[in-house]
Amino acid sequence: MEGNKLSSKGAHFAVGVLVAAASVYLARDIFTPWQLLLLACGCVWGSSSPDWMEISGWAWWGTRYSLIPHRTITHWMMAWIAATIWTMGHALTDGTFIWCIAAGFTLSGLTHVLMDARTPMGVPVFHPYKRRKQVRRHRR
Repeated sequence: MEGNKLSSKGAHFAVGVLVAAASVYLARDIFTPWQLLLLACGCVWGSSSPDWMEISGWAWWGTRYSLIPHRTITHWMMAWIAATIWTMGHALTDGTFIWCIAAGFTLSGLTHVLMDARTPMGVPVFHPYKRRKQVRRHRR
């Protein structure tokens, strides 16, 4: 996939479904079927979460606005890594339904941020308001 196609809604949804399938496959011996279903639902729901968490809309004159600036705190890689580790830990130890949903949600949100990191706009890695440029690719 090219850089600009990695950040499309369809690509994020497709990767969310793939993350859900992989998560269910890897956790099939750990969780009950209900927990696996909720884990998968969390993965699909979280696949576009960094974008809709910005609470964006359109002004009447046709300009896009956002309560939280695009690709700042909602795309902060370190926050998503920490949240994924935290929710996965609780899902594995507690196993309650809410932690299974949260684990899938944060895992899929992290994959969204990782996909957006490959675009020219980049994402913030260590600080929510400082963007890292895209990962350098080798050209042939």
